[in-house]
Amino acid sequence: MALPLPQGKQFMITYRNLPGDFEMPSMEVASDHYSLGFIICGDRKVITPTMTYYLHPGYINALAPFVYHRTVPASREHYENYLIKFSPEYAKNFISAVGPQVMDNIFNEPPKKFSAADEKELFTLAGMLLRTYERSEDESLGEHSATASFRCRHLLYSILSLINDRGISALDSAARHSLSLSEPILEAVYYIEKNYSRPVKIEDVAAICGYSVSYFSKLFSAQLGRPFSEYLCLTRLKHVQNLLLSTDMSVMDISLECGFSYPGNMTASFKKEFNMTPLQFRKKKST
Repeated sequence: MALPLPQGKQFMITYRNLPGDFEMPSMEVASDHYSLGFIICGDRKVITPTMTYYLHPGYINALAPFVYHRTVPASREHYENYLIKFSPEYAKNFISAVGPQVMDNIFNEPPKKFSAADEKELFTLAGMLLRTYERSEDESLGEHSATASFRCRHLLYSILSLINDRGISALDSAARHSLSLSEPILEAVYYIEKNYSRPVKIEDVAAICGYSVSYFSKLFSAQLGRPFSEYLCLTRLKHVQNLLLSTDMSVMDISLECGFSYPGNMTASFKKEFNMTPLQFRKKKST
């Protein structure tokens, strides 16, 4: 269970600067609040029962109450973000004014990315909201604290409006699961994500889930739409893509870093999956 809002509070915002290897220890779900995560630095992989997707700097991840999720690192970069939590009651006036479909648009299809100008505006607003919130929490300011609390609500409403109006779906690289993932398969996905750089045997993962290899293999394929070996390879290839874009490491070094025994195997798998070689991908994305 995700940490609830502090007792008596309907809204909060925090700034977090965490090491690159930070990961959620288990699947979590918020029971009393919406959340908005503004990714300032770092790359994350989000695993939910219905899909798996990536977060990169400039993205905003929106999660509604009762959505199980788990995030793990997708690069070595430190993880820096603003995290906003607010109760449905706190947004009641906003929902009443614009209609519930706006909240559905924001929270049912995370994450969102933006143009450079819109990204700058949204992240500036988030920084203003953090400072205003800290001011609202300072009881020594008296009436100024109450005014800051009022401004917090309207800054949040401005942020929600901008996300709805200008957000672009970033689900083009998401993997939608054929079926809603069961808890054992979620654990298998998590295990793969943690250990992709090392040899991963289906026998070991099946044992962790408490299943025979044959039953686990059928269940995994049914829920994820790919055989275990293909999913493991795709996970490694996604990390290859990230290192191609974020480092100047050689293809050989990246291949070994991501769990491929031979660079030639990685290149062949990369070309089959993405219709280009790793070097073509690096060149295309840098232009």
